[in-house]
Amino acid sequence: MKFIKITLVSILTVISACAQNSPSIPTPPKTPNSTNSHTEVTTSSSSRISSSTSVSDSNSQFKFKSKFHASKREGVENILSDALEDIKFIKSRREKVWEIEKNGEVVFECSLSKNRMSIYLDKSEASTRLYRKIKAVAEDLQEYISSHKRHTFQNKRRNSVSSAEARLERAKRELEASIQNLKEVKRESEKMNSNGY
Repeated sequence: MKFIKITLVSILTVISACAQNSPSIPTPPKTPNSTNSHTEVTTSSSSRISSSTSVSDSNSQFKFKSKFHASKREGVENILSDALEDIKFIKSRREKVWEIEKNGEVVFECSLSKNRMSIYLDKSEASTRLYRKIKAVAEDLQEYISSHKRHTFQNKRRNSVSSAEARLERAKRELEASIQNLKEVKRESEKMNSNGY
């Protein structure tokens, strides 16, 4: 019995000593706080007229890429020319480029070739207004490129021009009526003054 007690004490002592001398399990390093990142990717394609579009919208960048049928080239250019008329424009033999630079870095770039186009926007440097504008342009482009109608935008553009002309004519008529009314009031006023009122 005494031998068993001594043996148990010896085993416990050895186990305790081993536990103290064994290396401790390292704690894993803390991962650095990652910035909130959201990426939205949308793709669409139409085999009927050989077109495809891809949109990527993350916290830091907005990208739009498209390949389209050559028959849509003019419509795509019309959309871009209307929307980006106040942005620096560079034209070469093969490509048209709209570009915004800030402190020597490209903040926005849109390039258009024969049947391809791409848009890049650095959201960390661009204003919210510019981002919304470019996103709206991309939505218009995606709708136009993926539609089966080849002249959708041109027809829409003609309709908007016609309605603008109608508004202008109406404004002219209202202006002429106002001028006529002013002349009559002036004549009445002069008549009253000449009569001593």
